Amino acid sequence: MPPTNEECLAFWNEQHAKGYDGLRSRLNAIREKWPATANQMAYYDWSSRRADNEMAQAMVPVPREDLVTMIATMNYNRDTDRGRLVNALERAVAPWIPVGSYRNGKIYRIAPGAFGLRADDDDPKTNREVVSDNVLGVNTNVQPTVPYRSRKANFSEVSTKSNESDDSEIGGFVFHQIGTLQYWGDKVENLRSYEDAARGPWLPTEFCVVIRFGRSGTANGVYLIYDFYPRDELGDGERDLRVDNDNWGQLPGDCSGQQFSVAKIANEITELRFGRTFELTHVLDYPIELVRTVKTPEDTIIRATIA
Repeated sequence: MPPTNEECLAFWNEQHAKGYDGLRSRLNAIREKWPATANQMAYYDWSSRRADNEMAQAMVPVPREDLVTMIATMNYNRDTDRGRLVNALERAVAPWIPVGSYRNGKIYRIAPGAFGLRADDDDPKTNREVVSDNVLGVNTNVQPTVPYRSRKANFSEVSTKSNESDDSEIGGFVFHQIGTLQYWGDKVENLRSYEDAARGPWLPTEFCVVIRFGRSGTANGVYLIYDFYPRDELGDGERDLRVDNDNWGQLPGDCSGQQFSVAKIANEITELRFGRTFELTHVLDYPIELVRTVKTPEDTIIRATIA
């Protein structure tokens, strides 16, 4: 019996969430799922129609309210939920999300995207299934040597232990990326409506916005994380070099000189809006390590390596 539409859709979302690397991996996964050639051909036919449909839908954004609700209520442990979120964030046209103002007077928003940050070690040594890099982990008790600033006593320079525990979140947490942080580049009085906001100008901050989640898969705070691997816009566009100077981790226009790699800006994404002034809490003022994440036998997600 050929696979049903529901079975094909579940497998499609699972593949997207796992982020299979290349055509060979995808074909192997299909053959493993459906050994019978007839079932494989049925899925190929279904996926071709699905791809054509998604290409057409890529120009139709998910409504902003629906995207915020999805981010706030989904189960981040579930492959299909993450697949739907990535699809919404990575469309050719996707809604930005207002954040609010900071003490520097700047106004901020989130430009949607699921892959703004990269891990320090993109190929961890683990026997567990590695999750796609829209989901990463931060080790807060690891401080890389680059850039050098205010090194913390007794902190490792890199995580070296494979995480075989159930990850109690001591020394770090896991998160899903939802976009990059931008600030309004014109006079504040010229941002009077959503129409003004849609027109811009918006400028980059070098911070990304993420949703922290725990073992239950529920959202547990909105955080900013500094991007230590900026894209080489003047070269080949790669992101191989980590920031190696002390000019990192400052919000544009903040005269206080506060420097941070991680900070919490809200308990829930539904709190974010224009007209709101946010504060930075749970601030880390030193460079941190980002790591890949893995699935556990209990279908939870934990950091691949820890200190």
